Amino acid sequence: MAVQPIEFLRDSFPKLFTRGVEVLETRAAGGDERAQRVLADVKGVTGAVRLEVDDEPPIVLSANAGSLTSGDEPSAGVPLRVAAKIPGDAIQLLLGEALKSGALEDDEVAVGAAQTASKRFDDALAGRPMTLEATVRGVPGLGDVVVRVAFNVPEVPADPGFTTELQFSDLETVRRGETTVQELFLGGKLKMEGDYSLALQISMQLLTNPL
Repeated sequence: MAVQPIEFLRDSFPKLFTRGVEVLETRAAGGDERAQRVLADVKGVTGAVRLEVDDEPPIVLSANAGSLTSGDEPSAGVPLRVAAKIPGDAIQLLLGEALKSGALEDDEVAVGAAQTASKRFDDALAGRPMTLEATVRGVPGLGDVVVRVAFNVPEVPADPGFTTELQFSDLETVRRGETTVQELFLGGKLKMEGDYSLALQISMQLLTNPL
């Protein structure tokens, strides 16, 4: 049975996040030092993201000390950190592929969902606003997919601070581990325009201080 994007974000993603935290807790309790660091990174976050999918009412996901809840507004005491606009057909395509392959049952996918909350990223951004528009060209069945994201800004602005663009085929090489985003950027395959200096600064900070 197909899962609708709104249903997934409101109901299924928080459960996937929770399972990821539980996997990390089990590994951390068993002495896995990296799991301990990742768990601390996830649990160190208190912040909410407002997601707009097409013309549907926004969904707000609130992370607080390793828990994730959904609603129409941030949970009490949880500041809004991120606003994003995502096309529903892109989410639907990803969900369809994930369900077909059974990826949503994979513990590593659950851990990845938990890692969408990152204190390291929050600390690197340090409350500074950053807005971007990312375009993935040539997505099979969809064409060009555009995602707009705003950090430490209450709403996604009409004009982002910078734009990024890359081909879907190049993005797939990153997913398969054949290359990195940094290599795509240095090779001119990840195109960026506008003031992306803060994004580069944060990327370098996270790369030089991995978990």
